[in-house]
Amino acid sequence: MIDETELFDLAIANIRKVSQFSPYKNYKGIENREDFQQLIASDPAFGAFGLDDERYVIARVGGNLVTSLHRKLGDMYQALFGYLLKQAFDLEEEDLHFGVDIQIGDRIQTRSTDGLIRKERFNQRIPEDWTRYEGIGFEIRSCYQIGDSKRIQADYDMSLSLKSFGILPVMLIFCNTSLQSPVIRLSRSWSLYEGLDSFDVVQMLTGFNLYDFLQRNSQAFKQEIDYILSNL
Repeated sequence: MIDETELFDLAIANIRKVSQFSPYKNYKGIENREDFQQLIASDPAFGAFGLDDERYVIARVGGNLVTSLHRKLGDMYQALFGYLLKQAFDLEEEDLHFGVDIQIGDRIQTRSTDGLIRKERFNQRIPEDWTRYEGIGFEIRSCYQIGDSKRIQADYDMSLSLKSFGILPVMLIFCNTSLQSPVIRLSRSWSLYEGLDSFDVVQMLTGFNLYDFLQRNSQAFKQEIDYILSNL
């Protein structure tokens, strides 16, 4: 049975991890925006150009914070999906993961699915054209904003490896603002869904309307994000 309180706590816990991020930790003796502005003003490369401007500081330091926020939102969607999958298919945490070895550059890395439904767990919610596979392996992203060619190739190769085991690779990207070049490439190897289509897949498989859940709790999530952004 899906416990919305537990689902809410999962979302909040992941978002709050971002508040532990210090955007100034890489700069010795710098603890706030004003300190960083003074640092830039005295920098021999930047001071003459007026880059101690508040707009520049927010863009530069905020970029690091936003990157951290996006990563944690990705972790949140992975956690929410994993919870719903476990409840809907009576799975344990270890059941969600199927590891494959992928070459990234000069090294081999083991990549694991964010979710997995093996054939013996299939039920009436599984689309008919998916039932010919031995399992369904999921990769979950809040948004696909990786432009690194090696990482994109690794994601592509992961899908091929899953297929070699008879597992259908399904990628769910919950945003509508991903980089389109990698998404187009990956859609050639993954069964890839974006935006509301991804939420529809979650509801189809689990019977739970995750989009509606997020909308109903939007005010609480916005308060958490407002607190995080106020630290810039």
